[in-house]
Amino acid sequence: MTEIVLSEEQQRQEQPLPLVVEILPGQAGEGLLAIFEPGTYEDQTLADLCQEMLARRDWSIEERQILEDIQRQLQGGTLLARGRDTQGPVQAYTRLETTEEGESYFYVPVRAIKPQEGGRVRARRQRLEAKTRRIILYHCAKTFPCGNC
Repeated sequence: MTEIVLSEEQQRQEQPLPLVVEILPGQAGEGLLAIFEPGTYEDQTLADLCQEMLARRDWSIEERQILEDIQRQLQGGTLLARGRDTQGPVQAYTRLETTEEGESYFYVPVRAIKPQEGGRVRARRQRLEAKTRRIILYHCAKTFPCGNC
């Protein structure tokens, strides 16, 4: 009789494991942790779970400071997991982890990233300068048909 061997991805999706979501502000090494029991997160997007975490009010003093950092990053910023937006199903972002005692759980690190200051303005200024140079060269060539422009 042949055995049916499930791929790691299929086994991962079939296991009822808890989910640990960590929201990290910017490039920080520590963030807010929340544990979701099996069956409570499967039908939600990662963005929904993150909003649920950020709406909680039972944080310690240290966690409130991290929450403030996250909220500061989210002013004009966004939440990213695995370099993507968090609007997809939670299972698309999970990674299987194991504790020292051998217990498995799903882990999702989420970063609250604010774009660098002035990034868009600089690109817009460069495009404007390039366009201005083209206009000047065009008018110079029409006015002085020497070909040196």
